[in-house]
Amino acid sequence: MKTEKTEMIMKYFGVAYKVAKQYEFILTDKQLRQIKAWYEIKKDDGVISSGSEAVLREILDKGKVFKKVLDKKR
Repeated sequence: MKTEKTEMIMKYFGVAYKVAKQYEFILTDKQLRQIKAWYEIKKDDGVISSGSEAVLREILDKGKVFKKVLDKKR
């Protein structure tokens, strides 16, 4: 039976159900949160959970810090 987690993994990696079930055991919680954030954006229903919003904000903040470091090295 497909769970939402399995469905997210299938769409994110473009794999079949059996492979997605194996990925469930390998992926860490942080990776699953990032996949969930991506999945909620791709669903196009306009609703993003607060947890996913926090993950996306964290990714954006890390990108800004990384950009600042690169700019300083130039």
